Amino acid sequence: MTEISVLLCCVAFFCSSISASPLISPSGADYDEKFSVLALMGMKNLLVDPHGALDNWDETSRDPCSWNMVTCSPDGLVVGLGVPSQSLSGTLAPTIGNLTNIQLVLLQNNNISGYIPSEIGSLSKLQTLDLSNNRLSGQIPSTLSHLNSLRYLRLNNNNLSGEIPASLTNLTQLDFIDLSLNNLSGPVPSLPAKTFNIAGNPYICNNGAEKVGFGCADMNTGASPISSKARQKYPSGIYKSGAFHVMLLYWFFIALLYSPPSTYSWDVHP
Repeated sequence: MTEISVLLCCVAFFCSSISASPLISPSGADYDEKFSVLALMGMKNLLVDPHGALDNWDETSRDPCSWNMVTCSPDGLVVGLGVPSQSLSGTLAPTIGNLTNIQLVLLQNNNISGYIPSEIGSLSKLQTLDLSNNRLSGQIPSTLSHLNSLRYLRLNNNNLSGEIPASLTNLTQLDFIDLSLNNLSGPVPSLPAKTFNIAGNPYICNNGAEKVGFGCADMNTGASPISSKARQKYPSGIYKSGAFHVMLLYWFFIALLYSPPSTYSWDVHP
């Protein structure tokens, strides 16, 4: 009888503990708030914020939805982070990968440096990522190919290098991608985006394209291919053949022979 009494007491204590301290559901708003606070504070700790845009971000707070530059859904999930044009510097923290419900990240027009965290690839609900006009370096993470909901990607005007990951062709929902004005190299994969921009990368050329200045010129028009409306493959054509250069020299000498003397003589003064 005593053993049964002890057992009943233990059960009663366990039930009262559950009612007093409910468990946090991994898919609930409480869980999201907890990990969003940790993720956002991790980002703040690695950023220099001269204008105080993130001043009210507080690690003791349980409600990041009240913080500046943070957007939440009606049910309290962090779905947006927009801190553009705030002169932020420093680096991007890997904790950004813990914002599992985020759909929009706008950090353009700042001075953020360092690498793009590969952890961004875990943001399965992300639809818009704009890191343009910063000082980011290193390679484009291949993990970005895991962003199956991504529709808008801007990484232009940075110092990114290396090849464009071929795995980005898996982003079938992508509508727009801008990788211009970086230091990217290698071949250009067949990007699925309706519009793309790769102009201004000095080490990148499509098959059959000729390197011209800080980009690649279309062999037919001389224009840099800046969108999917421009062809990605270029015929070798006469421009790459020796016959073209022979013809060019031929017409040059013909012009000299039949031009008035004044056009190719020089006055020499003692």
